Amino acid sequence: MRTTKLYLSALAATICFACPPGAAAQAAHSVQAAPPAQATPAPTPTAPTATLSTAQHHYLALAQAGVARARQHWWDPQRRWYDARLNDHERYPLATIWDSVPLFESLDAIEIAEPSAANRRALTRFAAGAERYLNRGLRPLPGYSPYQGDREANTETWFDDNGWWGIAFVEAYHATGNARYLADAERALRYVASAGWDPNGGGIWWNTEHPYKSGPALAADTLLATLIYQQSHSAFALGQARKFIAWANTSGFSGADDLYAGSSLNSTPVDYIEAPLIYAQALLCHLTGTTSECQRAAQLKTTALDRFGYLLDFAPQYDAIYLQWMLALYALEGDRTLYTLAADNARDAQTRAANGQGLYLLSWNGETLPAIDAEPGMLQTQSATTSLFAWLAVYPPPAS
Repeated sequence: MRTTKLYLSALAATICFACPPGAAAQAAHSVQAAPPAQATPAPTPTAPTATLSTAQHHYLALAQAGVARARQHWWDPQRRWYDARLNDHERYPLATIWDSVPLFESLDAIEIAEPSAANRRALTRFAAGAERYLNRGLRPLPGYSPYQGDREANTETWFDDNGWWGIAFVEAYHATGNARYLADAERALRYVASAGWDPNGGGIWWNTEHPYKSGPALAADTLLATLIYQQSHSAFALGQARKFIAWANTSGFSGADDLYAGSSLNSTPVDYIEAPLIYAQALLCHLTGTTSECQRAAQLKTTALDRFGYLLDFAPQYDAIYLQWMLALYALEGDRTLYTLAADNARDAQTRAANGQGLYLLSWNGETLPAIDAEPGMLQTQSATTSLFAWLAVYPPPAS
């Protein structure tokens, strides 16, 4: 069975991000506290303006075109879902959760940026397919397994997948107001809390095989808990967010430059781990008035910007997540540097990442992505670049 999650570059080679799916076969892939009474919740950071700016219209058009090309080239009419790769003839060709997350996020952002009947229908259709990843056979609670149709209790399941999928459902709730999607997100968090957290040493496992503690899982699940708390004021969600952050900040899960480690086996920081954890702590500070979290987020932001540089060239599926949450931080706190960072990377992606078919399958500097980062013709690669355009359509540029 082919691999559907790829390994990071040699710099962080011990951190694996996806493994073979399992359909009918075996898958390969609280401390509770309430906010202080005087705290004022931050405004929803992705609220659209009444009228989109010229820049937002430009990015929205790019995002909509990217989504349309994904549908045209990766849609599998027989299985009624997207394939992971172009012209995929494998036994299990469908996109896994990790393959699909950027497209889900793109549809979320498009509906948030420009609410319309057509955009909402597209998001609703996708969300219905996203719900088919729910595996009710998992124990001790249902969770999201990597491949549609996974139903066995022993399906190998990833806790970072549940975090990213849950975040996309929170954004779908934000875009549509449909409480069903918030409940879908809460399923992911409860599954991680019950099956992914190590009650002995703390930390979140990478998957149900428990090979190591995972930076991507920590990042995704902390942010998921924080976003659920923002929307529902759930004491359970706040408790999980606080627990995850406390472990990350006090148990030595630190990498170079005092950023968060990629895993318990590799201390190399990775951009798409850092930004969700930075934003989660900044948002919690705004929601609960805990100034230490603002201070920690500010310190981490400065360090991350210095470490990862300005024009990113890791791989689109990672860099797009980093920029998505740096943009959210821009909307929360007004740091125009973060908007410019995203916009300048989007400029390079627009002009360099498309191949001869007009598909975003190259790196943002126009090179073929190494096999360690992406298989040829991946839906994920196309959709990750599309998602960057989509989130830039949500946020108005800073006033000149």
